[in-house]
Amino acid sequence: MNAKPLWPPGHTLKLLQKVQRHESLVELVYTSHERWPFPRLPTHPQRRLDTIRISILDSSFNPPTCAHLALANSRPPRYTVKSGFTGLPLASAAELDYDAKLLLLSVRNADKALKSGDATHEQRLEMMYLLSKDMSASVSKSESAHANVAIAIVDEPTFVGKAVLLRQFLHARSLGMYPSATALDRMAISPASDEISIPNPRLVFLLGFDTLIRLLSPRYYGSEVAMMDALRLFFSPAGDDCYVVCARRKLVEMEHTVQEEVEAKTLSVAKEFVESERVALISLGTDSVDEQTSSSQVRTKVTLKDETWRRLVTPSIANYIIQNNLYAS
Repeated sequence: MNAKPLWPPGHTLKLLQKVQRHESLVELVYTSHERWPFPRLPTHPQRRLDTIRISILDSSFNPPTCAHLALANSRPPRYTVKSGFTGLPLASAAELDYDAKLLLLSVRNADKALKSGDATHEQRLEMMYLLSKDMSASVSKSESAHANVAIAIVDEPTFVGKAVLLRQFLHARSLGMYPSATALDRMAISPASDEISIPNPRLVFLLGFDTLIRLLSPRYYGSEVAMMDALRLFFSPAGDDCYVVCARRKLVEMEHTVQEEVEAKTLSVAKEFVESERVALISLGTDSVDEQTSSSQVRTKVTLKDETWRRLVTPSIANYIIQNNLYAS
């Protein structure tokens, strides 16, 4: 596998600068095909697709790990599958998956400033590209053929803010793209037909448990009342219509009982959203991924010359880290 993405020199830097200067809300760095987040080709069922379910793996990717890969390829909880292909039976595993996937890098993180020794934003985007290829390589051939993955940049530290920007971006992209998606059908169906409509995006944020704790922390909102107001709009079907899927993971250096207390406290804050099926906890369910795997673990092990770090990332990411001498000091 190529160590470098197939984009021209300076491509990512130019897009990063556009976002940082607020010339653009969101910039797509890479898409697996030009029609993302819609399917590759217009097909008859697409005319009846009323919702595009988009999973969003939003992380610092410093570096991407096997846990990122497992989370990116995790199946959606049953209730996020509602309102997919209307009136049609689910015929394949691909249709049980998300309609599209997004790897998202925020150039402004609420907690993590860029530090000396970190991978640059450009390097992280290159590793995200390698991760997107690993996502396709780790699933069945039939699912890989329908890969619908994108990489994007945003300059917004909060999930509530990201949801607003992404919905605006996706709406504008859909308006510009959807006429071409139905062009092949116009001889059979009038453009004014009720069957032709732009699908609504349903954003499903994929998080680790430590990130869920931050999402439900009042300090990022100013007060608990402001937090609950913001989250109700974030999760409401009449608002941003978002979901959160969280992977259970033991927080590093925490005793099991302490972890249980943290989880119970966090879920008590999220009770309203868990009961409304807007927040779900899942297990990554793979023997190859340790629940404690984290990017900070990889960085520490590389710095300490502990070769076990290679087990925590995919071979393509490991090769990239070595070739670019990342995290060595």
